[in-house]
Amino acid sequence: MAKMALEEAMNTSLPNLLVKSISLAARNATISPGALQPWIDDINRYVAEHGKFSKPQVAYIPFSPPPVFWDYKCRKCRFWQAPNACEVVEGKIAPRAWCAIWLPPEDKPAFSWVRELSRGDW
Repeated sequence: MAKMALEEAMNTSLPNLLVKSISLAARNATISPGALQPWIDDINRYVAEHGKFSKPQVAYIPFSPPPVFWDYKCRKCRFWQAPNACEVVEGKIAPRAWCAIWLPPEDKPAFSWVRELSRGDW
């Protein structure tokens, strides 16, 4: 079976292979409604008991990694508070920053950043 898959991949053009790979990744990136809720609850419970996370606790960096499934900028996180704050991380937050507890908003499906990029929202 693996040999057939390898042979099929070798006989597939690169653009077709990329489309197949991206499609598979998108299907696997879909988050079922409520799947993140336990983690959100844990984060909110921590903040209620201890206060907001410090930047070092969440590995905050002033820039975001390149988008894959989502655009990982702080301003596109479910905890973002415009213009420069976060519900769960203390201090001034740069809109293009990132941290380890970044979570996508419920209304942002995987790869929605491609549409946003085409509209100039980068």
